[in-house]
Amino acid sequence: MSVLTWTLSVRAKRPEPPSRLRLLTIPKIYVLPLEPFCPKFDQHQLMVAFIKTIILLLIALFLAMVALLVPAQIRSIDQSVIELAGSNGTSVEDKLWEEVNAAYVGPAQRVAAATQTEEPLLQARIAELLQKNPEFSLTGGPDRSFEDYLKASVNSRRAEAVIPQLLPRSERAALSTTLAASNNRNIVALLNIRDLSGLLRLHPASHAAGAPYDSGVLTLALLIEGGHFQPALAQQIGNLATLAANRNPDAVIACEDFVIGTLSLGRQLDYRSLASLAEMTHTLSDWSQMASLFRAQPKRVAENFTALLFAQDPDGLYTYLAEHSETGDRDIDLALRNGPDAVSHLIQSNQPIYRPSALPATVLSYLAPYRPESFAAITLQQNSLGQLLKFALLFLAGLAFAFAMGSAWRSSIGNITPVSRTNPMVMARDVLISLVVVLTVWTFFEPDILKSQETAPDNTPRIEFAVADSLSAIKSPVKAMQELNQVTLLVLALFFIIQLVIYSFCLIKLREVSKQQLSAEMKIKLLENEENLFDFGLYVGLGGTVLSLILVAVGIVEASLMAAYASTLFGILFTAMLKVMHLRPFRRKLILEAGSTAAPSTLMKNIEL
Repeated sequence: MSVLTWTLSVRAKRPEPPSRLRLLTIPKIYVLPLEPFCPKFDQHQLMVAFIKTIILLLIALFLAMVALLVPAQIRSIDQSVIELAGSNGTSVEDKLWEEVNAAYVGPAQRVAAATQTEEPLLQARIAELLQKNPEFSLTGGPDRSFEDYLKASVNSRRAEAVIPQLLPRSERAALSTTLAASNNRNIVALLNIRDLSGLLRLHPASHAAGAPYDSGVLTLALLIEGGHFQPALAQQIGNLATLAANRNPDAVIACEDFVIGTLSLGRQLDYRSLASLAEMTHTLSDWSQMASLFRAQPKRVAENFTALLFAQDPDGLYTYLAEHSETGDRDIDLALRNGPDAVSHLIQSNQPIYRPSALPATVLSYLAPYRPESFAAITLQQNSLGQLLKFALLFLAGLAFAFAMGSAWRSSIGNITPVSRTNPMVMARDVLISLVVVLTVWTFFEPDILKSQETAPDNTPRIEFAVADSLSAIKSPVKAMQELNQVTLLVLALFFIIQLVIYSFCLIKLREVSKQQLSAEMKIKLLENEENLFDFGLYVGLGGTVLSLILVAVGIVEASLMAAYASTLFGILFTAMLKVMHLRPFRRKLILEAGSTAAPSTLMKNIEL
């Protein structure tokens, strides 16, 4: 039998389709039963998946709210931690009564003014002390050496501050005569530099304008006579005065600076308050820093004095106010109202108090009544431990959110075989989504972490040459790589994690397509349908760059431009890696399978011809 005869016989035996099938046109295809293509719609399974997703979202929300109850911040300190630190130590009232019971009227009045304490019993006790001891209004409290000077004084017109009382020549002469009888070697050394030559900003005592310098020297001698300076510091002052008397240029400058600092403090404080500062001074630098603080803020004498009295750390307070010039005063005032330990903890942390913006403040105000005290106690004891607890809770909230999204995804794909939850890429996707949730929530509630902590530029006058600018321009690429701040690294990490999440989603999608029981041609069409998903990383990268440039231009984020351009770079790299290393080999495999399947049918057609 010839091939042609065999073909004709096969065609003759082929049954004709029924007429009802011939009438089936394309518009009627959508009414066909879909059981051969997808499982019957199961309302029960859909409801279970919906409830599961809602439960996981509620768990994620609950964990996020618990995390927000942890008062641990990265670049600030929570007000609840400051309040707890103050409540664990001496209260403001106890500190005030310590000063009043010691009859330190001047310091007590300043502490009461700084902490806004208006206790009637306390004010009555201060008034009683002033009534019994009128000289306390001049001295600020009991001090035998200064009281002896007042008794020998003939000037009846006095001010509360120390320096104005010593400016008259008669007062200085009487005090110098009294101090000359002292056996203290350090006092003798100070009296020997009253007529010191070589001063640059002040004049010696013998000069017509030498009253300020002489008053400062006598005030220092009076503090040493009263034992208010520590013996080691008094010895250092005496040695410095001895060197200055021997015409040592460096010692002369140091003595002049020390006297100027004494003038800055003594013209605003009474003697007892000045003595309290002297008792907490450990080095000459502490005295100079306190003087600089009082000169810079003449309207905050009571607040600065109280902060120094509470913290007993002149260098720490000076550093804190210098580094936090915008919020430092408000933060110190808030800590003052919570007691000495609150001030000490704030200064030691060297961080501003956390003040959220409008929306985060509203959310936190609703959550604050439910905050366990243990959360604040953990953060107070060790801030890094509080940060770790907050990170762990946010990470668990992110995992619950990732599981909820996975549950919703699985319920929406019908009869398609999903990728196992234990698949490494699925696990990596959930972890990366959790990290994105942590960064997003933390940044939303503490946007200060997106602001750089670069030191303020030096505004002192200086000469700059064009050659220096050229050299810096040549070295700028290396310098830019060396000066990556924390904000830039954080933005880079965020963009990188987002691209990893998209990359994981695409790999999971490829895995789902490969596991479906479909022909190679159908899988190729599914891959063509997911082409936009495979390019999604590139779109996100470009969008991240544009958004970053806008935020940097507006000033919301203080990161380098490198972080903005890195978003596009990450998008290009991850998209290229996905398509070259995963999509292209998989598509090539499907094309080969489709070709091998189509080969027999092609051969049959050739035979029929």
